[in-house]
Amino acid sequence: MNKLKAFTLTELIVVMIISTIVISLAFTALSMVKRQIGHIQKRTEIKNELISLEKVLYKDFNWYGLGEFNTNRLKFKNPVDSVKYTFEDNFLLRNKDTIKIAVSNLALYLDGNTVKKGKVDALKFEATDLNNRATFIYTLKDAAFYLNN
Repeated sequence: MNKLKAFTLTELIVVMIISTIVISLAFTALSMVKRQIGHIQKRTEIKNELISLEKVLYKDFNWYGLGEFNTNRLKFKNPVDSVKYTFEDNFLLRNKDTIKIAVSNLALYLDGNTVKKGKVDALKFEATDLNNRATFIYTLKDAAFYLNN
């Protein structure tokens, strides 16, 4: 009788156990990488929202001039158009557009002085979701502005 060269049952079980351990480690590492990618994507989305908010606020401040602030609402208007910002706890609204930025420590300024309500020409706030990254937006005013007012 010829003897076949083959693995024993014990050797096969050991290989299966080692393979199972290696595969489970690979799946664990993959799930950790997927979780990190999810956090990076969320942070990137928030940064992009903040950049968009900064751009549109800067545009509005310099298009409309002074804004009017009253109880979490900032309104810009000129004879042609107007825009309104509403500051909520976890987001803010620009007219009907939702901007998913949590704003904290909102400070309003008029000619370099802090104001609580009324006319504003600059504002400073922190983005809570981005480790309180500070943002300062202002309007450029020339001498004609002061002569006309």
